[in-house]
Amino acid sequence: MAAVCSLSKVKPPLALKLESRLLRALLYTIFTMSTGQDTTHFQALHNTSLQSLDAMLGCLLTETPTSDKLQHLLEHDQFWLHSKNTQERARAIWSSAALLQFATSLPGFNTSSDFPKAGNSVLQPGLYISDPANDISQQARSGICWLQRLLLQRTGKKPSWAMGPHRSESLGD
Repeated sequence: MAAVCSLSKVKPPLALKLESRLLRALLYTIFTMSTGQDTTHFQALHNTSLQSLDAMLGCLLTETPTSDKLQHLLEHDQFWLHSKNTQERARAIWSSAALLQFATSLPGFNTSSDFPKAGNSVLQPGLYISDPANDISQQARSGICWLQRLLLQRTGKKPSWAMGPHRSESLGD
């Protein structure tokens, strides 16, 4: 994943087909990683893998900071959002929310282009707001908040919940 992040600085960028195959393979490996062994070493490996995945996705978005690229990257998580395995759903929703958060803070992120699948991007985490697993529900709400912030950036507005520190703190920002 670190190599892909380094390659994202090389021009021209990876071809979308190659990037998609790479993402599918990495997401499969990371999202299906069992944590049943619950050893300290295994938990550390899992956490490092998730952090590396987030860094790699951030590098790929930085390479082409547009809503089209964001949409492309988010589409790879959608398959995993429908998994019957709670762990896999949790990892997918966490990854999506982290990517949306990164996009809102990315200097030079181009919000001028259309985001034709924005409704689908809202729907996906929206389906999991009432998930019985609290971590999935919380990350789904977080993802929707980050997406709202991103969409409002297009209009030059800030979400009402981000206006004062008391509101922002209550959402865990």
